[in-house]
Amino acid sequence: MKIHQSTQSTVRNEDQAANTNVRRLSGLIWTCSILLVLVATTAAYFVWMMTQNDNPANRALRILDRSEWMGEPPSAFRLLPIPVQNVIIHHTATEGCDTEEVCIYRMRMIQSFHMDSLNYTDIAYHFLIGGDGQVYVGRGWHGQGQHLKGYGAVSLGIAFIGTFVNVAPPPLQVRAFKLLMDEGVRLHKLHADYHIYAHRQLRTTESPGQKLFEMMKHWPRWSADVTSLRSLNKEPLRFVPRSSWLAQPPQYNMPDLELPVKSVRFESTSSEPCSTQASCVLRVRSLQTEHIENLNRQDINYNFVVGGDGNVYVGRGWDYSCETPPTDERQFNGLIVGFVGLSKHTSSQMNVSQQLLAQGIKLGKLVPDYQLIDKSK
Repeated sequence: MKIHQSTQSTVRNEDQAANTNVRRLSGLIWTCSILLVLVATTAAYFVWMMTQNDNPANRALRILDRSEWMGEPPSAFRLLPIPVQNVIIHHTATEGCDTEEVCIYRMRMIQSFHMDSLNYTDIAYHFLIGGDGQVYVGRGWHGQGQHLKGYGAVSLGIAFIGTFVNVAPPPLQVRAFKLLMDEGVRLHKLHADYHIYAHRQLRTTESPGQKLFEMMKHWPRWSADVTSLRSLNKEPLRFVPRSSWLAQPPQYNMPDLELPVKSVRFESTSSEPCSTQASCVLRVRSLQTEHIENLNRQDINYNFVVGGDGNVYVGRGWDYSCETPPTDERQFNGLIVGFVGLSKHTSSQMNVSQQLLAQGIKLGKLVPDYQLIDKSK
């Protein structure tokens, strides 16, 4: 009897052990399954992340320091007061680049040209934007630039690598520039209320290229009025002499003005507006041709012409009289100031004209209590 009970007990123990082993095996299989799922999910996530990082459109701002593009050290350094409020956009007028390797090559060539051929102390710009969607450090946030004479202490010079006369910069390049501006504001290197200008608004140049300039006009920070920037450079009023806009000589000796002048007349040129010196030069030359060849005037029939670029183009100047239009009932003996455009002068043009007339008073060419006749449309 005892032997039978012992046998039954042994069988039960063996069954329990077997069940326990089955449960352990099931648990192990379940645990392994969960681990496999986690491993597969993690691997898939990292693969996805690598794919995203390989796509430049999904990358955040990437700034390559001077050491990364193997830049030469500057020969001199002057501190730039920050935060900066003005940003001037250029193009490098070179071939573009769409890979880091090519952009680094462009950077080294540009720096070599600036330092060895132009005798600059370093690459001229603060930052350069590559077609690969990356930013390359030039003089950085703290060094004064040599991107535009006279404006190194009051502006950042940003250059888009490439030539954008006939082609626009790719979206990656524009995106990198905007991210850099956001970063500058975040770091308090760039004033929160900064303004963007094109190189061509301040000098006779194609830079930053027509296609990029057209794009810039739609940026919220772009400013068409360069008066305030010029005042920082102690250049509030910039005259473009006749020789610079390639004026024809007058047909005859022009009559002198009776100085000091007592009257000033504003007129619209009724021509297409202009926003760069290059385009304004073309407008003023066309006006002179029209006045001489079609209207039988002795010369361009303005003493001065104010362009949309903020420049004053010298016509007959302070000393010579203009011819009275046939529609006027009596002779006008005063200054005639033309505003390039189809309609009434802009606020920027008005600011420039007020500075012009203030200078006329200082020079003794214009009486302080002059009469203003505004004939602009």
